[in-house]
Amino acid sequence: MTEFFFDAHQIWQYVALAAVILSIGFSFQKEMTSTSEKVYRISAVAIDIQVALGIVLWLFDSGWSLGFVQGWVHPIFGLAAVGAVHAVVTMARRLDPVEANKRVRWGFIAVLVLVVAAIGVAEMA
Repeated sequence: MTEFFFDAHQIWQYVALAAVILSIGFSFQKEMTSTSEKVYRISAVAIDIQVALGIVLWLFDSGWSLGFVQGWVHPIFGLAAVGAVHAVVTMARRLDPVEANKRVRWGFIAVLVLVVAAIGVAEMA
């Protein structure tokens, strides 16, 4: 059972990464449109799924007993990415469309750094 979740977690990390990169691309438009807002929300859902898969793995595979990097640092980066992406998407909805994309761009760049760090830390361990 954990093999399925592990494989899904391994594959989905690239879907989440692609969604964040796509969101950064959409943030370069002059103003936020309904399409770009949907792309931003899809990115948040992609990261939510990735972290949910990771939590299931962590719980069923005794993640706390893994090494410090794999068992603690990697999940912390993932949870930080979830918090950051939801903060960015919420901020995008509250700002005017022109200002939203400017701020969202920097927010998604920060999310990209967190996602890449989580992937890199997992690969190092």
